[in-house]
Formats: sequence, structure tokens, C-alpha cells
Amino acid sequence: MRGEVTVRVRCLMPEKLIDRATAKGARFADVRLSEDSALVVHCDAQSARLLLDLCRRFNLEARVIRLRGFSALRRFVRQRATLVVGIACAVALSALFLTRLWIVDIAFTGALAASGDPAALSRSLAALGVRPGIGRSIDTGLLAQRLLARTDNYSYASARLQGVCLLVEAAPEVPAPALYDVNAARDLVCAREGIVVSAVVRSGIPCVKPGDAVRRGQVLIRGEEQATKEETRPIGALGEVIVRSWFSGEARLPLTQSDTVDTGRRSSGAKLTLMDMEWPIARAVTYPSQRTERAYLPIGGLFVPLEIQRFTNVEILRQESEIPMETLRARAKALSLASARAALVREGPRAYSPGDSWVDYEITDGVLVARAVIEIQSDAAVTREALQGG
Repeated sequence: MRGEVTVRVRCLMPEKLIDRATAKGARFADVRLSEDSALVVHCDAQSARLLLDLCRRFNLEARVIRLRGFSALRRFVRQRATLVVGIACAVALSALFLTRLWIVDIAFTGALAASGDPAALSRSLAALGVRPGIGRSIDTGLLAQRLLARTDNYSYASARLQGVCLLVEAAPEVPAPALYDVNAARDLVCAREGIVVSAVVRSGIPCVKPGDAVRRGQVLIRGEEQATKEETRPIGALGEVIVRSWFSGEARLPLTQSDTVDTGRRSSGAKLTLMDMEWPIARAVTYPSQRTERAYLPIGGLFVPLEIQRFTNVEILRQESEIPMETLRARAKALSLASARAALVREGPRAYSPGDSWVDYEITDGVLVARAVIEIQSDAAVTREALQGG
């Protein structure tokens, strides 16, 4: 049997001490003498108390050198009572934290994900009682159904738990395409300038053929058909006219660049500053063309913003150097193509087929001018209402 308490006693008659403790009811697991002739006793907590009482009675030097098992735990808890309370509070707070949802995250999916309105969806969730701090016992399937029933313009919604987060996903509804009505009279006009590549007419009279140059607003398919040999009647024009269009961009870059070179002349100075006030300590020489290096040494601490500012004026010389033409052309090409693509995004159609692209260079007045052209093919046949609406 291993004792829970280890007691070390210094005495001249250890056998007599052990006999007296045994007579009082103490039970020892192990008794031995150490190398320095001290008595080392392993026993339970009750026997240790009896032994320590005898040592105090006879003024013997005794101390507990080791505690194990329940005695050690009880002593640890007694000495750290606030720790037990802190652990209990931490467990309670952790249980409260982990049994609730503190983050409501909204994500949109589908082809029209960019058109989703997270603020409107958040208001709908709040109206359904879903907000940070809600319990985890929420029915995610029922929540998704109620959310779909409450909101418009969404074709799908789901909710799932991820730790302390509730993730709500919704897919904006794709609007139904406009229906074609043959009796709704209309013409199809050109949306942008270009050259006609092909024309497919499903209803109406074609007004252009492949190879024709067209301009914005020009009628491509007239909305009418032959009713009799002498008469025509208006109908809704329908068809596709593929037009080749071009979008351009330009970039201008100088042939030289300005570099700075240190001449080797330097002059140092210092001044004492306090907020907006300053007192010179050492003055530095000022050069017509210079670079200033500064260093700050606070001497007033946090509450007094007093510091020494050291500065060094370095004289520099500006030189013009030519940029390698290969590097310059690569930069100009990238910038001009980026400008052309920006014009395509800004003015071009959403759907198109890319074609060729090229860049022309010209040097004039010490500047390299790069002009880029991007070619696309797209269906340019639109209604007048769509053209006027942009």
C-alpha cells in the first residue's frame, strides 16, 4: 500500500516515536531512515495528523514533503478556492456560448449572385426571429421554407449550422425571358457600328446583307411582311444580325525617364521639437536639389511629446536616361490593350465572340504612342426600346 502523505521527521529515537503513533491508531505504509538520519514516513492523511501532533507535542522538527491522491487534491482546492469558482464560471459561459448561434452569415449563389441584396435578406431573417444569440435548436429546413415564402425573387434558399455560425444561402431568381409576339409590330435596329458578318431573319424583311457597313440606330430587319401582292402588314421583326465591331485604346509613354544620383555631399542637423514648436540645435546646409533623411529621438516620454529630430540633407543630381525601346513597347502594349478592354466593357455588349487584336506604335514629340484595337463579333439586332434604354 502506498501512503498519500510523506512526512519527514528529525528525532533521536525514531522507534519510540513510531511506537507511540502506532499506539494512538496510526497506520504506516512505509518507514525508513534517509541518508541524513531523518525519519521518512509514508502513511494516510489520518495517520499523518496523529504523527504531526506527536511531533508538536515533543517539539520535534517535522514537515510534510509530499502529498498524493485525494489529500493532494483537497489541499490544492483549499488553497485555490477562487480557481474552482473561475473554472465553474468558464464552463458555464462556454456551455452558454456553444449552445447558441452568434454569427448569421448570408451568401448568394447562382448566375445572378451579384444581384443579391444581403440587407433585405437580413431584414427577412430578423422578422422570422433569426438574429445573433438565437439557440441552436433551430429547424434549418423549416427556416429555409419560411424564408422562401417571405421573400421574392429567390428560387432557392438553404440554412445550415457551422459551429456557432448559421450559414444562409440563397439563389436570386433568373427572370423569365420576354415572349415573342408576332402581332406586336417592331423593327430591329443596330446597337453599334461595324460590318455585317451574317444575317438570319426569322420574321420581317432584311435591310442589310453580309459586308454592309452599319451604324448605330440603322434598321437591320423591318417589321413587316407581304399580306397581298400590293399590301404589307406590320409584324414583330425577329432574327440575328452578327456584326464585327472594333474598340480602341491608346497609351502615351515618354522615351526618357528621370533618375536621381547622390553626389556624395551630405550635411547633418538637429532640432528640438515640442508639438508645433521647435528650437534649432545644429543647422544643416541646404542644397538646391536634395533628399532629406530624418530620425526621431523621443526624450519626453508618453505624456510630454518632447523629442530631438535629426535630419541629413543629401545632395542629389537629376539625370535623364533613355528607356530601352523593347521595355517601352511592352509597357505601352499592355496599357493600350487595357484601355481598349475598358472601352469594350464600358460600351460593348455583354455577350460576344472575341476576334483579333493588334497594336500600332508611333513616336512623336519624344513620346511613344501605342494604339490598340480589339475586334469582336456580336448580335447587334435590338429593338428601339432596348437601344434607347442603353
